[in-house]
Formats: sequence, structure tokens, C-alpha cells
Amino acid sequence: KEIAKLSVRGIRDLGVAHIPEDRIRTGCDVSASVYDNLIALDYVKQSRFGFMRERALKKECKERVEKYSIKGTIAQKLSSLSGGNMQKVVVARELESNPVLVIADQPTRGIDVGAISFIHKKLVEMRDAGCAVLLVSADLGEVYDLADRILVFHEGEITAEITDVKHTDEEQLGRYMLGVERMVIGNE
Repeated sequence: KEIAKLSVRGIRDLGVAHIPEDRIRTGCDVSASVYDNLIALDYVKQSRFGFMRERALKKECKERVEKYSIKGTIAQKLSSLSGGNMQKVVVARELESNPVLVIADQPTRGIDVGAISFIHKKLVEMRDAGCAVLLVSADLGEVYDLADRILVFHEGEITAEITDVKHTDEEQLGRYMLGVERMVIGNE
């Protein structure tokens, strides 16, 4: 479906969630509370006659803090959390929107090992529940751990489509990434 002319709300209404590459610049508002960041997508569905159902939203946020093992309270400013906990807030907000597609762009960059493992687990749970997960990552270990299929790009073009991820070595992948080799894809 063509989405280029849709608003952000229109794209979200199609079931697209986005974990951005830079959580601080584009993923959240660090000067706002954990609560404000968690409800950023829910305020529309949890309002009535223009008034937010604050009690329901607070209850939902507290459940998300627990479910996503976020170390902090909903009243805390996001800036007071560690990078891993900030990222968990972004992940919780996006994954709890019941998406059909999650675009995860560098979802574990710059966070601790425990948070990385937790986020990987959540992405796999989404995939196993039938959600499409588009992982964009420069971390080949992350790609090998999570991907069912890999598309390799070089200068904006797909140079390889790897369907047997576990049996593809990094050297071969590197040749595709550098554009040294190119796989015949589809109807080429």
C-alpha cells in the first residue's frame, strides 16, 4: 500500500510502529515524564469528549513499566533513566500499540547487555505472534541472532536476499555489502 502521502497518524492507523535509530532526538521527549512518553500513542483512544481518561492511562502505564522491566516510575522525567530504560520506554510504547509491522532501526544501539537481551526477546515475541519485524542493524551479531531473512543493500540497491541466515558466513555477507558480488534476485 502506498503510504508516502499519508500523515503519521494515517501510517500508525495502518498498524505501523517505529523504534527509531536515535531514541533521544526522534524516539521520545526526555524532558517529559515516563508517563507522557508511554501515552504518546494512546491519548486518542483513551480520551472521551476531548478529555483523557487519566486513571486508565496511568494504570496502563504502570503495567507497561512492570511488563517491560523499566527501572523507574511513571512520574520520573525520562532524562533521569539510563539509556537502556529509555529505550525500553520507546519499545513499550511502540510494541503495545498492537502493530502489524514494527520497523526497528538500530533498536539496541548504545544500551547495556541486559536491555539488549530484553529487547531482542520482545522483538522475537512480536514476530512469533505474527507481526512483521523489519530490523535495520549495523550489528551483524544482532542480525544473525534475530533475522529469518536478510536483505543486503549496496548504494541503495539490493545486492542479496539471504533466506538461510544460519548458514551464511560474514565474509560472503561482506562481499554483498561492498557490492563486490551480487545475487540474482527474483526476476532479474
